[in-house]
Amino acid sequence: MAVPTRRRGAGLLAAATATRPRRAGVITAATLIAVVVLVLADALVLTGRVPRLDVTPTGSGAGRTYLLVASDSRERLDAADRSRYADANQPRGERADLVLLLRAPEDGPARLYSVPRDLYVGEQRKVPHRLGLALADGPQALVDSLCTDVGVGVDHVVVADFDALVGLIDTVGGIPVTVAEPTRDRRAQLDLRGGTQRLDGRQALAWVRSRHPQVLRGGTWVADPAADPTRSTHAAQVLGGVSAALDDPVTVQRALWAAGPSLRRDHGLGLPQLLSMARALRGAAAAGVVTVPAQLEDTTVPFAFVTDATTAALRPLRSPGCATG
Repeated sequence: MAVPTRRRGAGLLAAATATRPRRAGVITAATLIAVVVLVLADALVLTGRVPRLDVTPTGSGAGRTYLLVASDSRERLDAADRSRYADANQPRGERADLVLLLRAPEDGPARLYSVPRDLYVGEQRKVPHRLGLALADGPQALVDSLCTDVGVGVDHVVVADFDALVGLIDTVGGIPVTVAEPTRDRRAQLDLRGGTQRLDGRQALAWVRSRHPQVLRGGTWVADPAADPTRSTHAAQVLGGVSAALDDPVTVQRALWAAGPSLRRDHGLGLPQLLSMARALRGAAAAGVVTVPAQLEDTTVPFAFVTDATTAALRPLRSPGCATG
């Protein structure tokens, strides 16, 4: 018996109507999957741009401690920058310009600590040295010295070359800095006018590296009596400025793309760990850097000696497996 034309047409219309939501759902799901795959692929490419370090972290126990090191090495720079930052007093190899410890406890806010690179350690095991010089023997030597000599274990390590900071700052469009008076530091190639100004990457690098700035007073350049020889104050300003600027995924992607090849990381610092570190760093930088105090001796070869205040400041970072007594 033939189906009436009207009933057959109504059935086809109903079938098409029922199929449309399913088809739309399939298209939506496929689109979402494609977006997720692209995002993951992009993230893996970005992570892959960050070279790996041959280093075994000592571990901090509960929570996470990240070692963030600014290297003074010129050897990985291009020819123009090697010439720009040439220093006759700088031997080959690398030392730590800044030693920062990012502590992210299991509960509570993350904090960022700046340890003097000239901290005099290792005397009790008959290998005295300044902490930052340990990097000359490789990242593992610095990690081991922090554990054995300072009592601080770390879970992950990131080493940044000069170019990393320059790339980050330029990518986010510079950072604002305020100085009360014109300020310079010829050795660090720093030259700032008084007032608030936006520093580009090279200016920010000079600001972070400045150790002996001068200010212009009464037409004469004089040593800045308020200068921070540990460089922690300037580092905090720069990190805070970068963290504030990394406020959207596109900027984060561009920044990591620009700085990636000038960073190095331990093998365990993959994409999830990098994201966790970035979240912790953002909160810690906003709260300000904790400068670990020490008795500074600004001689021809500067030294920073451990005091009771040094030990107290490092207490939140002490690790069970790295107790120094």
